[in-house]
Amino acid sequence: MNVVIVGSRLINSLEWQLYDSFRALGHDASLLDVADGLPVSSKINYWMSRFVELYDRAISRTIADKIIRLRPDLVVIVYRHLHPMLVEYLKKRLPSVLVVQMNPDPLSNLEKQQIIAADFDYYFSKEPYIVDTLRHKAGLNAHYLPEGFNHRLHQKPPVEKAVAEWLTGIDVLVFGNLYAYRARMIEQLMRAGVKVTVYGIQGPYLRPEINSVCQQRYLGGLEKSRLMYGAKIVFNNFHYAEISSVNQKYFEINGIGAFQLCDYKATIEAHTGVPAEQVTYRTIDDAIDKIRYYLARPAMRYALAAQQYTHFQQHHTFDQRVQQLLQTIGLVPLFDSGNLLVDEEWND
Repeated sequence: MNVVIVGSRLINSLEWQLYDSFRALGHDASLLDVADGLPVSSKINYWMSRFVELYDRAISRTIADKIIRLRPDLVVIVYRHLHPMLVEYLKKRLPSVLVVQMNPDPLSNLEKQQIIAADFDYYFSKEPYIVDTLRHKAGLNAHYLPEGFNHRLHQKPPVEKAVAEWLTGIDVLVFGNLYAYRARMIEQLMRAGVKVTVYGIQGPYLRPEINSVCQQRYLGGLEKSRLMYGAKIVFNNFHYAEISSVNQKYFEINGIGAFQLCDYKATIEAHTGVPAEQVTYRTIDDAIDKIRYYLARPAMRYALAAQQYTHFQQHHTFDQRVQQLLQTIGLVPLFDSGNLLVDEEWND
């Protein structure tokens, strides 16, 4: 099958993960970014498209023409800010090709609602609230599909976890975009005496306390896996707009065998391989109590992390997400290692 994915080329993006999985499963896949070949940066292109209608339409027509030249069997669009005419134009020129929207973000990141205005054949979201609203109120063909992790990219380091923790020397690791809400929670951990190490680019309006613990850069590649696995606890506080869903980091952390403590969300009951209450918190005071509890009980951390590692390797890779997407839209997946994938049961 020839698949075209429209989105960011960044290696940790959802669109790159989908691209990698489609190729690993035996499909021909192309990843197109809207800014490919433009004489301006991606940021300038985004803001021009947001405020200049003619420019927005011209960019959408350009990317549509590129897609058509690739003669795809399936188009998966991850960007949320593209003009709805892109889908309209594709469906006129490629009437037999399914055009799918895959939204990896929470409710607050729907831009100007372009994806709702566009006539996609299928809409996928990790957030059950969005799926329910689109399906039962807007009348759209919306389906629930959580994120996952790339087991080829995110691999457990080849050392015992106790040794990795000794080498790393991190009690509690936090990584990701450092916006005000996340910073406030980190500050409360610090005031409680928790030793926190933070990786991420600082956003606006942050208070001086954060400077002393922030490394001012993103984590990626082998270093990301090494530090996640080597931290005694990875503290994952989801964006406040995650109503009942989780972020991609949730799957990555568990998928490499790290020990994770995260916000409680309803979907975790279906995702987790251990009792959810053991690895989640509902308030910041609950989080502080559990951090202290698990820092003093390394054997318990190791056992829970090992159980989650096995479970997530079996049930939560992006390869499995791609298989479910294809099953949902009625396109039969290819063979993989001699096993037919279409009959595998979805575990979420």
